[in-house]
Amino acid sequence: MEFEIIKKTPLYNALSELGKRIYLPQGVFHWSGRAKKEAEIMGTLGSAFGFEEDFIEGGSPEWVPLYLEDIKNYTKFNVNDVVTYSKISGLVDLKNLWKNWIIKKSCYKTDSEQEKLNRLENFITTPIVTAGITNGIFLCCSLFLNPGDFIISPNKRWGNYDNIVEKLIGAKIKSFDFFSDEKFNVYGMKNAIYEISKVQEKIILILGFPNNPTGYIPNQGELEEILDALKEAQKTISKPIVILVDDAYEPYVYSKEVINRSIFYALHELEEDIIPIKLDGITKELLLYGGRIGFITVGLKPHWVKNTQDLTTLKTEIENKLSGLLRTTISNANHFYQSLILKLFDDIGMDGLIQKREKVIHLLKERYEKINAEFKKIKNEHISVDPNAGGFFIFVNLNPEVIKANAFADHLLKKYKVGVIPIEKQHDNINGIRIAYCSIDIRKIPEFVSRIDQALKDF
Repeated sequence: MEFEIIKKTPLYNALSELGKRIYLPQGVFHWSGRAKKEAEIMGTLGSAFGFEEDFIEGGSPEWVPLYLEDIKNYTKFNVNDVVTYSKISGLVDLKNLWKNWIIKKSCYKTDSEQEKLNRLENFITTPIVTAGITNGIFLCCSLFLNPGDFIISPNKRWGNYDNIVEKLIGAKIKSFDFFSDEKFNVYGMKNAIYEISKVQEKIILILGFPNNPTGYIPNQGELEEILDALKEAQKTISKPIVILVDDAYEPYVYSKEVINRSIFYALHELEEDIIPIKLDGITKELLLYGGRIGFITVGLKPHWVKNTQDLTTLKTEIENKLSGLLRTTISNANHFYQSLILKLFDDIGMDGLIQKREKVIHLLKERYEKINAEFKKIKNEHISVDPNAGGFFIFVNLNPEVIKANAFADHLLKKYKVGVIPIEKQHDNINGIRIAYCSIDIRKIPEFVSRIDQALKDF
């Protein structure tokens, strides 16, 4: 958007520098909007959908967002659980519950990994409640980044990172190519750390697996390479490395060949000053997209404090800092959904919730397997599918010398009535299409991929 009219008005002259540079990128919304009007098969919607009868016993044949059946039970609450202000950092009971949920998700064994469990329980902050993970990312970036500072990220990332970091905060993103020989580009990450360490006294990095838009998750060997690179870099530069761990898609792992839990836990085990901050929430984990409840949990290091009292004080100080940011932005998070989450866990229990969510994960896993199998049938030297093992998306690279992503998506939509999200960033070495198989009926996937194959032959 060029903002041609507003620039001619006195209103524009009154805008702050932030007001002048901020805008809503039209890429995803433009292509999603067009797909809704023009497409017969849509792979644009980043929310998981399905026929209700496929994941709810006795469900209807209606195409609806995937959800946990028990959500329907919570329509009546005590007025005090809905209309009153929540505590700034969130309901105390919910914060404690989510901390236990994080411990549960670690998958540490109580018999053989008790030391790791104890460390996790004692040396993480009690989560604070945010207005979704997006708000959590903004709060953390605000906490660590000054205007002009750098945060390091793989080039293939959620597009909203750029708007938060560059437009809202005025910081910069140092990108590195995500893949090298179909593996996570550890060398590129390490080089970016060394480069930024020359110009600032801290390293801020953001990672998340399963990744959006690729669906990539490291296997154990790749994880060890990432950890070794981080340890080596931290030892070399002697500066703190803060890692924002975006766990939006944490439970959606479809392959036994990759790690089955967040990298937060492995990072937290390290003795070096490699500081993981976990960003998770109910949007994908509990399939409550409109609930807008997220959490920030900071991983601490035992060598930072001398005793339990110092540790308690440190946690209080960190919560105070984050609460100050919350108070000056959203004030506090939605009380109704905080109460709903508490009720949901109380009625179903953690194991019950995991069990009920398995139907959804199984449904998405079948689509993941199907779409990868269909793309393997395409014999075209000008495309490649990035390694993927989870989440909601796959990413198909297009040879930029032959096929430009935007032109391809336009042609695919106009001639073949298929909607995808193109990502074409020459400066970041990206040219391809993101496909949200999370919202494609499995029975339509063969036709969906077939039409893409036909469109490719037109170039």
